[in-house]
Amino acid sequence: MTKKIKTIIKNNSIIFQNFSYITLLELFLIVSPLITYPYLLRILGTELYGFIITARIIASYAVILVDFGFKSITAKDISIHRNNKNKLSEIISSILFIRTILWILSFIFYYIIISLVPAYNEYKLLFIFSFGITFNELLFPQFYFQGIEKMKYITFIRIGISSCFILLTFLFIKNKEDFYLVPLFRTIGLFIGGIISLYIIFIKHNLKFKKPKISILKGYILEASPVFLTRIITSFKDKFSYILLGSLVGMHEVSIYDLGMKLNGLLVLPISILSQVLLPKIARERNYKLYKKILGGSMLFMLIIIIVYNLFLPFITSIFISEKIHLLPLRIFSLAALFFAASSFMSTNGLIAFGYTKQLLYSIIITTAAYIIATGSFYFANMLNNVLIFIIITVFAFFVEFIYRLFISKKIIKNEKISLM
Repeated sequence: MTKKIKTIIKNNSIIFQNFSYITLLELFLIVSPLITYPYLLRILGTELYGFIITARIIASYAVILVDFGFKSITAKDISIHRNNKNKLSEIISSILFIRTILWILSFIFYYIIISLVPAYNEYKLLFIFSFGITFNELLFPQFYFQGIEKMKYITFIRIGISSCFILLTFLFIKNKEDFYLVPLFRTIGLFIGGIISLYIIFIKHNLKFKKPKISILKGYILEASPVFLTRIITSFKDKFSYILLGSLVGMHEVSIYDLGMKLNGLLVLPISILSQVLLPKIARERNYKLYKKILGGSMLFMLIIIIVYNLFLPFITSIFISEKIHLLPLRIFSLAALFFAASSFMSTNGLIAFGYTKQLLYSIIITTAAYIIATGSFYFANMLNNVLIFIIITVFAFFVEFIYRLFISKKIIKNEKISLM
């Protein structure tokens, strides 16, 4: 048995290495905001911290435009052409060029929006600094390192950035007047991290920046378009609740909702890591058996994790919030983690890996329609007045997404069996 395990590890050494690096990275990226969360909440208060979250949420729409779905799609292309430096240079150059154009356009639209909304205009500096999170997409080609399965570069750079942010937060943010430093420190870190990653790609790995042809650019845009549209629609479903909650209920409830999202992110972390690590292998080998096995195991694992999480929830929440809060909303919110983990795995390692990008888009359209119908129903019933209702809507939307993708996954497995006969 021991010999068999050693053989499995040896044959999949790259997967185990990347799993270790991504585990370390994702764990740190999830935990690091939770380290500063109680401190910032105490120094800034829930109201001001709610504005910081809102600014980041609005800037995240620009992140989606700048990325344009390349993070998922291009990792597959890099994996396929990993030994062809000429092709790698073409891919990197094309994506950087497209992203730069999109970054400029997104900043123009972003600035117009924050200038027109009085509540946002009052905190214009906060919103401008928050736009800096787009540097992660503009300058940091994560898809390249994921595609060549060298996740140590991503791990070291991102952990370094997050560590500096945590240190600077505790050193310099001492009162409410320092609120603008929260996004500023993150922006500086992401910019430096992006420059380091480009140095590795173009200097250490000796890739060249090539002036991309229009026809090639169009090809990459068309390939990524379904994923981009998917992310835009998904983002509406996942992030609009923040804005609506802040407008209709209050910034204090935004902070509670955000805590639930952060804790859910921690719950789904193992499955998120597994999805990233297995994507290149499943995409290259079209390994539907591995996909099916991991999907079933992931759902069982998440169910156990959520049960344990709910047992310790009173202790967990006391770490982050000193005041007493009702735990029922967070308990219900944890169901979203179950549906999201399975749905996310099916998206990355099923729909994207096997080339079903249109079905991915359809799944999001159906899910968003369910979200809009649910939100509209509660709104016209005059019930959008507390955080629990927003959480119920979110869980419902994730459940609909899960059911549809499970249906498509069964079709993928059936089709792959037929094609390999």
